[in-house]
Amino acid sequence: MLPNFRAGRLASLWVPLAIVALAAALRFFIIDRDALWLDEGYSWWDARQSFASLWSLVPLCDPHPPLYFALLHAWMALFGDGTIAMRALSALLGIATVAVVYLAGRELDAARGKSGDRAGPFGIAAFAALLFALTPFQIYFSIEARPYALLCFGAALLMLGALKMVRSTSNTLSIGRPSTTDAPSRRGLIGSVARDGRLTLVAGAAIVVWTNNTAVLLLGAASAAFVGLWLFDRPTRKAIVPVIAAGVMVALLWTPDLPLLFSQMREVSEDFWIPAPNLQGLTFELHYLIGLDSIGAVWWMVLAMIGGLALIRRRIGWQLAVLVGALAILPVLFNVAISAVFKPILISRAMIGATPAIALALAAAVVLVRPRSLRIAIAVGMIAVHVIAALALLGADHVKEPWKDVIAYLATEDRDHVVLVVPNEMALPLLHEAEAENVHLRVRGVPADFPATGMQARYPSGKCAPSVVGQDPSPLVDSLRAGSAVILLTRRNNTYDPDAAIAAALRAAGFRLRRDEVFQPGDLRVMRFSRDSATNAE
Repeated sequence: MLPNFRAGRLASLWVPLAIVALAAALRFFIIDRDALWLDEGYSWWDARQSFASLWSLVPLCDPHPPLYFALLHAWMALFGDGTIAMRALSALLGIATVAVVYLAGRELDAARGKSGDRAGPFGIAAFAALLFALTPFQIYFSIEARPYALLCFGAALLMLGALKMVRSTSNTLSIGRPSTTDAPSRRGLIGSVARDGRLTLVAGAAIVVWTNNTAVLLLGAASAAFVGLWLFDRPTRKAIVPVIAAGVMVALLWTPDLPLLFSQMREVSEDFWIPAPNLQGLTFELHYLIGLDSIGAVWWMVLAMIGGLALIRRRIGWQLAVLVGALAILPVLFNVAISAVFKPILISRAMIGATPAIALALAAAVVLVRPRSLRIAIAVGMIAVHVIAALALLGADHVKEPWKDVIAYLATEDRDHVVLVVPNEMALPLLHEAEAENVHLRVRGVPADFPATGMQARYPSGKCAPSVVGQDPSPLVDSLRAGSAVILLTRRNNTYDPDAAIAAALRAAGFRLRRDEVFQPGDLRVMRFSRDSATNAE
């Protein structure tokens, strides 16, 4: 019996293993296509600071909790700070999230009377994981050295734990043949806690709140779902004590970050770069989050997700439909409400925590459809649009700022020039790529080198990148008089120097603009200035 059991288990694993392998291939295929862009440059600088600075200096420059940067700090100590090395952490987290989405889907499959083995490639688990692996939004943030892959991983764990807790307390959600997740576990408190999902929920919740400040909205969505279930479903009231206990554990784990959270919230409330939301803006953000990078697909995908939730309610149980729907929809609605009433914070990457639940709802919209012929047709269509969107991302020339091209351009100039960067934060990706290509540059941030605290910042949420407005550029220009050439690296539409004061000061000091190149995407503008005397000498 033992060999047959092992053979059966092995046969049941080929579907999730194949999906995880596909996810890994898609992510590592383009992981080093572009150099680190501006925000990843921040991650590079953040992770190079001491652990003490992660609590003091770094939060002034990068308005995120310190968990991801602490992990990246340790990661870089082991694997270095190259582009592939830095992004590999996010890639592995993204791949792991695909596996967690599969496990969450198994909870739905088990609740409808199919174990993961019986559901096979036609279950919610496999289909949700496949869609998640193919979604461009997930691929993109799995190859970016930023906190969002970690945020999504934590959100998937939170969802898995919540599903387990609801299923463990509701007699109506364990029909049919039980899944392997229902098998008796170790006896005692530890075994009970592990089996009912409390540890998974706590781990996921702790990760999200220590990764992104808006992740508290995800906890609010989960809390709203549990409150609704307690009010209207008598069996789930048995989960009151476990859920409250889990909430207390999350609060205790989160407490050290609260002073930093309140400080960063105050700074964001003073000024932030995200515009006020409207329907067009919401559609634009959703076209990344759920629309496969297509504006035209957004509301079709929203309708499909709502249809999936309706099918979960009808064919599995309204309790799980409420939970999945709350985790998929409420974080977005909360973001919209806060953006409309208080301060605009509506941006797709901060709402990435909703995507594991969205994947389950979309998978249910396919797997639970009847009859079988219609289900197969919808499945083929859904996979096809995901594959096309993924291939479009893989085939794009540049997705991030082309710092490789900028460095190649600067490498052709004489090495005696000084590179002025406005804003000063642009020095971060520039210097990282210069180190990668072994190109030596003399870089100076304007109006001061990064990090420049204590100066008037363009955005209070990023106090290390000050504005040029109101600054006297003459001391900087005077320090350049001995040089023959100056490279001014800026953006074509530079809100940190909207009046082009630095270029004007260079002209006033006798420098003339000789070359002006713009690199896309990102409107990176490289301007070469030199003196007339230097030109004559040449």
